[in-house]
Amino acid sequence: MVMHIRFTLLFIFLLCNQSFGAKIYGRVVDEHGNGLSFTTLHVKGTSIGTTSNADGYYSLEIASGSYDLIFQFVGYSTLVKHVDVGQEDLELNVTLKSEILALNEVVINANNEDPAYEIIRKAIKKRKSYLNEVKGFDCDVYIKGLQRLDERPDKIFGINVTIDTGIVYLSESVSTFSFQHPGKIKEKMISSKVSGRNNAFSFNQASEMMFSFYENIIKVEGLTERGLVSPIANNALLFYRYKLEGTSIEAGRIINKIKVMPIRKTDPVFTGHIYIVEDSWRIHSVDLLLTKDNQIEFVDSLFVNQVYAPVEQNKWMILSQKFTFRFNAFGFKGSGYFISVHSDYQIEPDYEKKYFTNEIMLVEEDANKRDSAYWRKIRPMPLTIKELKDYKIKDSLQVVKESKLYKDSIDRKSNKANFGNVFLTGYTFRKSYKRQYFFVDPLISLFQFNTIEGLATNIKVAYVKAFENRKFYRIEPELRYGFSNNKLNARIRALYYYNPKKFSYGSLSFGTFIHQINQENPINPLTNTITTLTEERNYIKLFQKTFVELKHRTELFNGGLLTSSLEFSEREQLFNSSDFTFNDRENRVYGPNTPVNTILEDTSFPIHQTLLVNFNLRLRIGQKYISMPNRKISLGTKYPTINLQFSKALKNVLGSDTQFDLFQMSIEDDMKFGLLGSANYLIKAGTFLNRDRLTFIDYKHFNGNRTYFGRFELGNFQLLDYYLYSTNGSFLQGHYEQHFNGFIINKLPLIRKTKVQTVVTLNYLRTKRLNNYYEIGFGLEHIFKFLRVDYFTSISNAENARHGVRLGFGF
Repeated sequence: MVMHIRFTLLFIFLLCNQSFGAKIYGRVVDEHGNGLSFTTLHVKGTSIGTTSNADGYYSLEIASGSYDLIFQFVGYSTLVKHVDVGQEDLELNVTLKSEILALNEVVINANNEDPAYEIIRKAIKKRKSYLNEVKGFDCDVYIKGLQRLDERPDKIFGINVTIDTGIVYLSESVSTFSFQHPGKIKEKMISSKVSGRNNAFSFNQASEMMFSFYENIIKVEGLTERGLVSPIANNALLFYRYKLEGTSIEAGRIINKIKVMPIRKTDPVFTGHIYIVEDSWRIHSVDLLLTKDNQIEFVDSLFVNQVYAPVEQNKWMILSQKFTFRFNAFGFKGSGYFISVHSDYQIEPDYEKKYFTNEIMLVEEDANKRDSAYWRKIRPMPLTIKELKDYKIKDSLQVVKESKLYKDSIDRKSNKANFGNVFLTGYTFRKSYKRQYFFVDPLISLFQFNTIEGLATNIKVAYVKAFENRKFYRIEPELRYGFSNNKLNARIRALYYYNPKKFSYGSLSFGTFIHQINQENPINPLTNTITTLTEERNYIKLFQKTFVELKHRTELFNGGLLTSSLEFSEREQLFNSSDFTFNDRENRVYGPNTPVNTILEDTSFPIHQTLLVNFNLRLRIGQKYISMPNRKISLGTKYPTINLQFSKALKNVLGSDTQFDLFQMSIEDDMKFGLLGSANYLIKAGTFLNRDRLTFIDYKHFNGNRTYFGRFELGNFQLLDYYLYSTNGSFLQGHYEQHFNGFIINKLPLIRKTKVQTVVTLNYLRTKRLNNYYEIGFGLEHIFKFLRVDYFTSISNAENARHGVRLGFGF
């Protein structure tokens, strides 16, 4: 509340024509007259300040009075300018000179290391105390992000690329931000602006700009899976070489400029400079670089620039930070930056009880409705000419782009069919003005082959009607015909997504259709088609179901997502109708459409009816989230996710023939181990509370695999039979994957250039007829960015069962 009032008063202060304040403005240049991009300037002894724009221009609203302005740019000498501010705006242009470094002559030999090492050791000793020095703070944060595209392909994977080169994203935001150690955050986005999209909200987030080099391992979600070693981490001397390039004087302090260099260029480390304050051994500023060699993803290079300064109680805080990046992938080349300006720090405020909640960010309802006059007053750095032009052109074109004529013209281009969208990804026909979309599955999924239907064609289309508030409804009809068994099947599903803030939808499905006996669909139809036609092995087992199902999902409370369904169906067994194959193997014939199982000698079943009720409650205790005016964004939790599932078949209701109760519980989580990589696990157990009457369809089935194509999602087995150990009793299964994320490979000189990563997998199963079953896998992932190859071996009841290679996708 205090923070909100403070920002409101500041907002009023800036919007009014004060008689007691003015604006200081001007340009910061180097000795050659070139603008110094993103120079930090602040009022001495305070956190009132701003940053120059990409061309070096700045402006700062300030009350009347006398001030010392400090101009800082990494690599240049700090400049202090005294100003007297009255009621009229003041122009102040400044020139920064390249830093003049003093360095006493030092003889470096085998017994005399570079003096930088002693400075770094002292900084390492102080690292933890500075990390925990400030127990909490409030500040205002301005963030600007810009991304531009310099080159683009005409097509990618056969799909037309319609995006233009130039600035593709320009956004600004102003937030109030609160932090309390350890790790509690609260952010409120007051204003948001996205070029050409006045109805959109910026994705800028101050918490994602928290990038502290006082941490041993710096974790940046989406940039690297391993984390990055700080130049002053406890074990930094194992990763870095250092060189003292000189010292400079700033406000009576000696600042050491230290060059940091990786010992091994493929380690997750930085290259560049870190500035350390003499005697206090704290970070003054950083200017560091990451490249592809450091195992970062999605970008080719990333520059990190931070500037610290003393604020309240002589506590040093970040005043500005900038991330500049370049990318080159799949024919797209471009660059961009994100810069944040932190001001008006309040150190260790007295927070109310329960001030920090699981809502880590709130975007205000009218955050995107601020006018240009507001932004001229509130933004701490002027826009560049290019940015002004981008806003002006795109904002003026927004009305045109929202018109039916414009959207229809764009649709005519994007609706053109080509090989990529017709054959591989699926074709979409858009009527954007009416927010209507038609989807057709790709041709690659149109035809299948199995021994039950022979050649089968499966056609699914969808119609979506979207609304401004992110609500939508979707209708999906689907047709399937088996040319060998001459069966036509059809079903339709209608879904209405009605509450984006609670992830709520309701759906109705009905029809007659073909289903796998394990309705989690462990066998990919395309994979089964390949193994059937080339190896004379048909693994898929199907039955026919005539059904009607009602389904509903909603979030009952934060982190508690309930999905419930009610289905009445008639289920009919199917039989083989084709023995066709491309490769007729001697002494090999197709098996029947009745799986082999250790409990049931005969897994066949008569036509019967079932009324089935399902409840699934997903619990994410302490789930963090972002509240936006039109939706909620879940961000996960530090605790494991728990799933509780209960299924009940009701006998003698509407003629239902089955009766059983099945309870299942699972726990899963992702874990980060820093440089050792990451891991994820899933433990699942369940039991039939009663099994008065059930068919083999109702047994608990496990996602096995007998093909060379692996499905590496957690919860799948790679060598297990699909139905041999399906059970009507209790079961326990566990899955664990350790992703080393380059920890091993980057030690091997030649292999590390491929940037592949190692992974180890352990799967476990115990059932009524299977005492202990283990699978152990060793593999390589990220091959050509998206492929994964594993070797698995299995142990069943203390005896080696199977082994084999599995190929799949591993991004």
